[in-house]
Amino acid sequence: MIGSVRARGLVAAAGIALATAFGAGVAGAGPAAEAPHAAPAATTIGVLYFDYAGKNADLAPLSKGLAQMLISDLAAIDTIRVVERERLQAVLDEQKLGHGGKIDSRTAARIGKLLGARYLVLGTYFDALGAFRADARLVDVETGQIVKSIGANGKAEDFISLEQTLAEGLGKAAAQLPPPPTGAGRKERGGGHGAGEHGVAKPPRSLKASTAVTYGKALAAADVGDRKQATTLFKSVLADQPDFELAQRDLDKLIQ
Repeated sequence: MIGSVRARGLVAAAGIALATAFGAGVAGAGPAAEAPHAAPAATTIGVLYFDYAGKNADLAPLSKGLAQMLISDLAAIDTIRVVERERLQAVLDEQKLGHGGKIDSRTAARIGKLLGARYLVLGTYFDALGAFRADARLVDVETGQIVKSIGANGKAEDFISLEQTLAEGLGKAAAQLPPPPTGAGRKERGGGHGAGEHGVAKPPRSLKASTAVTYGKALAAADVGDRKQATTLFKSVLADQPDFELAQRDLDKLIQ
């Protein structure tokens, strides 16, 4: 009898010990950690080089500079993912369109698919009497439909105003695009050209068209692997416009 009582006491004590240990373990664990939220679905957009419709061949390199600036500005929009210019250049080279080849609607659709972009920005620009005009179109690659058209005028001495007008109009249109299907086009945190640990590059306070042309030439030199020429041109751009953050980042990337 005494043995039976003693056994029951040992069992009870063990049960209490286990309960106490379990309670302590739960208390020490704290609330369950929340699963990290998935990055929001992002619609992919590619910015193609604008066609130069003027007669001064010296202004043709402005096409690359304008595209790079627009890519950087659009990268600030959380709901879209912008194809980096280097990736665009690689696809154009593969399609033998990397050196001034004209892009029609059929070619644009093919490029959009190769880039994985549902939408493309296409456009033209020209100069007249010291002023510039640029027209941009946001196009649905799958349907060929023009979602939005934006036009901008600017003086040669204030080219940045023209670029910012285009960027603002395209940004508003891009922000209203429908999201891609669930599970597609996830935007990596910090991703997109111009984004990263230092954030999106701020546009310069001012920018002359001639400086923007030099910037385009620097990008073109970098594209063909002429690092020396590209470095010289980027430094020339920064000498003219020291607060041109995007040009500084391109230079830093080149000389790393």
